[in-house]
Amino acid sequence: MSFQDGQVGDGSILVLVEDVMVPISVVYNAISILKKEGVEKLDPMIVTQASTQSLTSVESASRDIVALICRSLEFPSDKMCGDISRVLKPGGTVLLSLSSQSVSKANSTHERKLLLAGFSDAQSSEAGHSIVITAKKPSWKVGSSFSIKKITKSLPKVQIDDDSDLIDEDSLLTEEDLKKPQLPNVGDCEVGKTKKACKNCSCGRAEAETKVQLGPTAEQLDNPQSACGSCGLGDAFRCGTCPYKGLPPFKLGEKVTLSASFLDADI
Repeated sequence: MSFQDGQVGDGSILVLVEDVMVPISVVYNAISILKKEGVEKLDPMIVTQASTQSLTSVESASRDIVALICRSLEFPSDKMCGDISRVLKPGGTVLLSLSSQSVSKANSTHERKLLLAGFSDAQSSEAGHSIVITAKKPSWKVGSSFSIKKITKSLPKVQIDDDSDLIDEDSLLTEEDLKKPQLPNVGDCEVGKTKKACKNCSCGRAEAETKVQLGPTAEQLDNPQSACGSCGLGDAFRCGTCPYKGLPPFKLGEKVTLSASFLDADI
């Protein structure tokens, strides 16, 4: 038995067919994927050569199942997938039965169309020479709302026993903590108006009073000497505190002479 262009039946199941004619066995085989028993007793609405105009007369949220018999990648269109979502009840199922000729690319293409139309839980399986894709419409209606209950967490109750033993804070201090701190010993250094470091100063005052000599003295330039033996070799061999740092290499015992352009800028 087959159906030609038009609509047959009136039930909660809508079948959309791309071709002009379709055997009734193909329709029942597609529906049997969802309903295992009593398929022959069902009276689905079948629309051949289906298009977006075929769904204009179908009421919104009036169908439990919409099955599509496809043979090409263009069917159903993106707009038709949106119309199918409109006529399905919340939680309804859409089923796509794809012929073996379009199996290679149809699986991913049709799943993408269903996901973009708002369907979820898309699953594919093999049924004979066809691939069947099923998806669910969300169980909530467009524009529906619900209240969110705010969960208030109560603070834990702490019971204080007045009879419990309390620690005395003073008992935490030792005798050493209660002693008055002693001032540092400044030794024999004078602490009057004119402070002066003693001979054997150990408090650091002598180092603070020492004047820093910048550069070598005249005696060091006239008769340069080196305790380490590397001062005359140049800055690469001199230590950080060498008095000859910055001077050109020289020979020990000979006067250090500077060229006329020694102090000229490099640029």
